Amino acid sequence: MIKVIHLCYDQIEMQKGIQPGLISVFRYFSGIAVIYYAVIFTYFVMQTGDLITSSQIISYVNMATNLFLFGYLSLPWLQRKLKQFYLPLALSIVTFPLILSNMMLWPPQQTYDASMAILRSWSLFPFLFVPLVLIAWQYNFRAVFIFVVATSIVDFSLILAFMQTINLDTITILGVPIIRGVSLGIVGHIVSQLIETQDAQKRQLIKANLKLGKYANTLEELATSRERNRLARELHDTLAHTLTGVAVNLEATKLLIDPQQTELLSMLDDSLTNVRTGLTETRRALRDLRAKQLDDLGLKLALYNMAHEASARADFQLKLSIQDDLSDLSPAAEQTVYRITQEALENIVKHAEAKLVSLSLFKTDGELQLVIEDDGKGFNANVLEQDDKFGIKGIQERAAMLNGKLDWQSNPQQGTVIRFSVEV
Repeated sequence: MIKVIHLCYDQIEMQKGIQPGLISVFRYFSGIAVIYYAVIFTYFVMQTGDLITSSQIISYVNMATNLFLFGYLSLPWLQRKLKQFYLPLALSIVTFPLILSNMMLWPPQQTYDASMAILRSWSLFPFLFVPLVLIAWQYNFRAVFIFVVATSIVDFSLILAFMQTINLDTITILGVPIIRGVSLGIVGHIVSQLIETQDAQKRQLIKANLKLGKYANTLEELATSRERNRLARELHDTLAHTLTGVAVNLEATKLLIDPQQTELLSMLDDSLTNVRTGLTETRRALRDLRAKQLDDLGLKLALYNMAHEASARADFQLKLSIQDDLSDLSPAAEQTVYRITQEALENIVKHAEAKLVSLSLFKTDGELQLVIEDDGKGFNANVLEQDDKFGIKGIQERAAMLNGKLDWQSNPQQGTVIRFSVEV
């Protein structure tokens, strides 16, 4: 989950992907623009009865541009193909044809005064406002600044190209793109600040959710630990005591039987052996339920003690390699590693007859890796599928609970290697 949160941070900071909902809003705007210019075109036709005036042509060009843009924004495969160029191209389509079409009214005429020119230039403001907001939403103020400067330069250059004379009236007109650009820049800065504030709130929300998730996991682990301890107490007070009592009764019964009854004594010895084995396994299960060493000593020392205890029981040489810094592992990861190691060592003690056992635990490239290897008798994987006396299925289940990868290699008389890895 931590990696997912880091990826969210990277997307917010780097703006690699298009923000959710932005394309839908952009497409909605282009659809409204199509309807708007169609109404304007129809109105001028009804007023003048002419289809080729400059106003009608401008309305027709802008209507066609936005209709093309609407189709462009409705093709998801095109977005996947163009990738990072998809949105900048759409913003260019909606912006620069608008400025160019507005210049069609610029060839000065006797009836075309400065006030009309200023009015038409400012009429672009609402239509430039939408791409400005989209740029601030998707990118940052630097992109807003580039957009404002680019549109102002294009507008200013076209005015100079169409302007025949420079006088007091035309100087006033030349200042319009600059003033409009400053206004757009102020609006873009405000929108950028709002977006940055929203992103900061998203980060805080993600962090709060992460803390809440950790708190919930802690509560769950605490509840699990309490339940395991309760089960351990119940088993200790019932099954362990019962088996102890049966063992004592069997010992007493042996004293009452005539030594000549060898068959009966043999049966009692077998029963007593089974009871003692069951008692030993019960005590081991109780110890496993509590996992007190893991809680009290930490993972490294708990594994160290467990391995040396197994070495003493089975008389094999031990080679340990456990990384020092394992403090940032989650309790679930620690518990899984501890249980897998415990099951593997118990298999070695009972079945392997190994002379050398190596255990290594380390972190590398974002993964925790556990490797347990012995030079014992090994086993046949085909037989294992029919009779899982080595507890491999239990190890597999523990690995799957943590979405880890488990692999083992073993052949008769060639030892066994168990590898477990999980992302941390």
